[in-house]
Amino acid sequence: MSMNFIYDFQIKLHQLFSNDKEIRLTVDRIYLSIVQDAKYPFLLINILKIENMSKFNNPIYDIEFEICAFARDKNQGILVSLADKITNKLNSKTYILKDYIIAGMRAGNITFKPSIDLITTKLSVNYKALIKKDI
Repeated sequence: MSMNFIYDFQIKLHQLFSNDKEIRLTVDRIYLSIVQDAKYPFLLINILKIENMSKFNNPIYDIEFEICAFARDKNQGILVSLADKITNKLNSKTYILKDYIIAGMRAGNITFKPSIDLITTKLSVNYKALIKKDI
């Protein structure tokens, strides 16, 4: 069983946010990995954990991921607005991946974390998604 659908999932999320005008007007860039010297505000799509829950030749995966928004401290209101837009966007779509479907998705914890230099703030929204083979 190929794990390429994980990368496809991450790319689909990137495309979903990149094609949303409201989100694109708010953030400078959307990244799939940490970037040094990025222009604020920006988003990061980070895969945290993949759990194989497959049974009887029926591939099912539980994926934990986070959408992180970074902004300067004076713009913390942007982070809350972005979290709301992202959550609404994820709740309103049906995702089709090559031969896989997203059976369910939910938002979990939302955390704020100031940077060490106290100039920027990171808002993380953790999600869980259940992805299974499309029959």
